[in-house]
Amino acid sequence: MRRVVRFNKTKFLFGSIDLELLNKQIEEMESEGWRVLTVTPCCHFFGWVKGYTLLIESN
Repeated sequence: MRRVVRFNKTKFLFGSIDLELLNKQIEEMESEGWRVLTVTPCCHFFGWVKGYTLLIESN
């Protein structure tokens, strides 16, 4: 089974995406038996990265 997950947590209210938290959540998903297939950035109109979309698959 495949799922699409959106990650858009920031360090501060208007800060950048918290990549450390994203990596921790990816590790948690992998330990639960999910495999990350793709990580795609979601960009704002001006090109700023506002989040990431992950395609995951269960093992």
